[in-house]
Amino acid sequence: MAKKNKLTKKQFKAVTRKYRSEVGSGKPGLGVKGEITNQTRWIWFERELIEKVLKQTDESKGGIKFYFGEYDESFTESLGPEYVGRMMLAMVPCNEGDLDKKAADMRNFEAMTLKEDDGEDEEDEAENGGRLCPPNC
Repeated sequence: MAKKNKLTKKQFKAVTRKYRSEVGSGKPGLGVKGEITNQTRWIWFERELIEKVLKQTDESKGGIKFYFGEYDESFTESLGPEYVGRMMLAMVPCNEGDLDKKAADMRNFEAMTLKEDDGEDEEDEAENGGRLCPPNC
């Protein structure tokens, strides 16, 4: 797993705050050169990373809590300026019973690197079984 996949607590708070104040409130993300007009369309995670996060949870009641975030300037050196202002996901291991606890939010988290749109159509099928917040929080 690459070190660039890790988020510190400080980064986690910053990227989720940036998302809530921009994209999450209906505004465009702000990049180094201004507004992002072609926002993130999909995000891919390698199996090894997903399994690593899942291993930190209960085998029957565990899962992954995904947080929307937005890359900020702290990622410029490691990922490049084109990432600033783009949406990202932070994966947090979480057991079902901890969904409403803030402590579950900051235990551990992993982040992915987003991939640029390759111009091809979306996949034929996509899984959509996650619990969203809001309204389920």
